[in-house]
Amino acid sequence: MFSSRFFRKRVQHNRPSIEHASLVERRAEEFRDFYEERFGYQLNYSQNSLHILDAILSEARNTAQPDVFRQWLAEHGGAYLFKVASMRFSGWSQQYVWYHPLEQAVMVIGVPVFRISLLAQQAMLQRLDVTSNLPIPVLFSRFEKAVLTASDGDDLLFM
Repeated sequence: MFSSRFFRKRVQHNRPSIEHASLVERRAEEFRDFYEERFGYQLNYSQNSLHILDAILSEARNTAQPDVFRQWLAEHGGAYLFKVASMRFSGWSQQYVWYHPLEQAVMVIGVPVFRISLLAQQAMLQRLDVTSNLPIPVLFSRFEKAVLTASDGDDLLFM
């Protein structure tokens, strides 16, 4: 997590897109379907299911996986995380915008009062590449706390 002053201008010029939301939705479903046989209905978009997502990422980073699968896992696992966040904050202002420097979607909650953002795909990549040892449930808990305690003008980015 860090303040995202550099991020502010980029997001202001992008418009939220239905395309991004439908892409996130489709990828989250594909992720759940891919792991359904193994985990059944435990991947139910609840916050508790983030422990399973984290276990999947830990397993993948500790085994030799082709780069194409790691990328798929980052994109689709990130979409799953977005879906969990979307459901958790369903009554809040939320949008997806494209973050060009990293070529991925970012979820932004609270606009125009505050902006708490989540780069879920980047969080997945950091877990897979061992550049972050922060478990996904802990990341989500910090993101959730930031949203729930946000004040006017807050601008935070989680990944």
